[in-house]
Amino acid sequence: MENKKKVAIYIRVSSDEQKKSGMSIDAQEEKLKEFCNFKNFEIYKIYKDEGISGGSIKKRKAFMQMISDSKEGSFSAVIVTKIDRAFRNVIDALLVLENLRLSNTDFVSVAEDIDTTTPMGKAMFTIISVFAQLEREMVIGRVRDVRQHKFNKGIFPAKSPFGYKAIYKNKKIVGFKIDEKQAEVVRDCFKMTNEGISYKEISSKHKLKPQQFYNIIRNNAYCGYVEFQNQVKKGTHQKIISEDEFKLANNKLNGK
Repeated sequence: MENKKKVAIYIRVSSDEQKKSGMSIDAQEEKLKEFCNFKNFEIYKIYKDEGISGGSIKKRKAFMQMISDSKEGSFSAVIVTKIDRAFRNVIDALLVLENLRLSNTDFVSVAEDIDTTTPMGKAMFTIISVFAQLEREMVIGRVRDVRQHKFNKGIFPAKSPFGYKAIYKNKKIVGFKIDEKQAEVVRDCFKMTNEGISYKEISSKHKLKPQQFYNIIRNNAYCGYVEFQNQVKKGTHQKIISEDEFKLANNKLNGK
């Protein structure tokens, strides 16, 4: 009886990807199981990183465990749906591929039809990794440009801080307005701080974590400013507190 090739399946999806594209862990798993069944592969283990971005392989526990297991000879190939499930930059890709090679473990990507058991597969793996990284860097650049454009117009570059909510027009954010319920908390945090009341008492009253309290007090958005990449300018949104209140509260926190 022919011994089946024993393989590891790796699956990853970030929270944002699942929201935007409907891509799910279950969908990837089903596709890879079908592929393994077609190829007559035996699945050693399914490694899953759910809600994890692809930025750094070191932050992905399941991925790192899989690489560790490969060194023990637990399986002879790693199977993924697409290269970007495993890697987001060429250096990571090539380092991991070399580690897999040293442990006699192949890498197979179903979508790109890549199999590193062949010279052509290895070459295609490198080429596609380069373009995958280029695409990611271009997306990051586009996001940065959009945020810069928002900042230039005087609106929050990213999501609105506590105390504000977005104003939409044709499904696009065109400004921000005060969320009165949250704004009352912000006003009271500054008022109590300026009265000399401790952050612990203020945090307890409003059920805030200490870091949330400090994020409020140190955010100059509440007195009318927006910030982006060390740039500061007057925003178009309405103030929740005055600049004097903001300065006084921060001076008190800094012991001045």
